[in-house]
Amino acid sequence: MAEMVPLDDGDETKVEASPTKRFFVDIMTRDILIGEAIQDLIDNCIDGAKRLRPSVGESYEGLEVSISTSKEAFELSDNCGGIPLDVARKYAFRFGRAKGFDETEGSVGQFGVGMKRALFKLGRHFSVSSRTEDAAFDIVVDVDAWVDDDINWDFNITQLDKSARALADTGTTLKAWELETGVSELFARDTFTAALKNEIRVRQQEAMSRGLRFNVNDEAIIPLEWTLLSSGEALAPAHVRYSDDIGGTAPLTMRLYAGIGSSSPAAAGWYVFCNGRCILEADQSEVTGWSEASEDVAIPKYHGQFARFRGYAFLDSRDASLLPWNTTKTGIDLETDAYRRLKPRLIAATRPIIDFLNALDGEKEFEDKDRVLTEVVRQATSLSLEALPERRVFAASPPREKGPPLTRVSYQKPKAEIEALAEVFGVKKPKEVGELSFDYAYSEQVRG
Repeated sequence: MAEMVPLDDGDETKVEASPTKRFFVDIMTRDILIGEAIQDLIDNCIDGAKRLRPSVGESYEGLEVSISTSKEAFELSDNCGGIPLDVARKYAFRFGRAKGFDETEGSVGQFGVGMKRALFKLGRHFSVSSRTEDAAFDIVVDVDAWVDDDINWDFNITQLDKSARALADTGTTLKAWELETGVSELFARDTFTAALKNEIRVRQQEAMSRGLRFNVNDEAIIPLEWTLLSSGEALAPAHVRYSDDIGGTAPLTMRLYAGIGSSSPAAAGWYVFCNGRCILEADQSEVTGWSEASEDVAIPKYHGQFARFRGYAFLDSRDASLLPWNTTKTGIDLETDAYRRLKPRLIAATRPIIDFLNALDGEKEFEDKDRVLTEVVRQATSLSLEALPERRVFAASPPREKGPPLTRVSYQKPKAEIEALAEVFGVKKPKEVGELSFDYAYSEQVRG
């Protein structure tokens, strides 16, 4: 039994320093949003899928995560193998990652707080029901009653069943009820449900691409596909791989893809994934190198001219402690060795694309026949990242020789005179009258 030892009043050399549960729960849940808390619960499902299908790239077909939200309750269930009884008793409900825990290789749930923090955040009661091939159990917690007892920190297992069952019947179900007021109000909004679906679509894209299905309130989520525009040597995205030994029990690998996509200011920027979990989406800040310089390579501040930019950075390691995510997995820990290696690589991958987009923007002043980069983009097709060959630097065909620079000429004349001249030239539009009258004047006065 995990207990806080009360202060011995007879020992005047001791000072009480143990935490209260109420303070602990308040601090642990204060800085995480509801959507982020639900993502933490989903991470545990994905770790279950990884335990069931541990081979690199192995399909998750047949595995599913279902989420139900209402004003009254929250429920998440999966068929991803369940929580082994020994893991539940010794590790899964500890606050923090305990020594001796056999970490899932390539884990997404890294810090040992996600499930507890999320359930405390959601409601005043929660339950965890697990079914593995050799055991099933329930844990039911009255949060207020548990918080009021600062001595005993354990949860009680109920309905323990050690009979065998088929793998197809395994999984985990989490429930929360008597929801916190803010949670209940949030779950009643259609806008929250829509935002949650989109967040899952973005954050869990890699797991979905391997076949893991998600549905929210009985509606299936359609996965995204990350793509870049490509056209052979005319437009070739960068695809670079790195492997770094930075300590730990396994190397850190990085896959960087950088190029262009459709023009969308909201979608432009860098996407950063850690063990398949998207932790930065369309980032346009200094964190991913914008407004920064590295080894004589400088990147400007993001602006609308770069709305076609897309970059994807996948960081993976069997030792999840090497990854540069923060505890809510919504941003990067800037003090990590992994991030110090990542940032200059992002800057180096970004610069050639900035040069291309600057040149593309400059073509706005050219005649149509001279807009060669615009034509390259128009003819390019979207390719999935997996289909892109390795290439260290983004490249595009150089523009062929252009005509002379152009300057706009505009003037106003009486409408009747414009119409009369249009009739002489055999045209209808004032623009055509202006161009033909200029050509006539140039021919007569300059060429003679």
